[in-house]
Amino acid sequence: MLISLMQGIGILYYWTWFIWPFVFVVSLVYAISSLVKDDKASMTPTLVASISLLIILAGVTSPAMS
Repeated sequence: MLISLMQGIGILYYWTWFIWPFVFVVSLVYAISSLVKDDKASMTPTLVASISLLIILAGVTSPAMS
């Protein structure tokens, strides 16, 4: 079940591979800068960075699963 989910995420990555590195870097930089600057930092940029990293890693490892 989880393997097929990872393969589905891998297919999503194949169609949108050019978007996810930028989403990851921008959200990670925003999360780090908001943690340093504000006392009440939001977890939303961190969640976006983690989900985009999941999609990137699923796309990289998806050919090895099939």
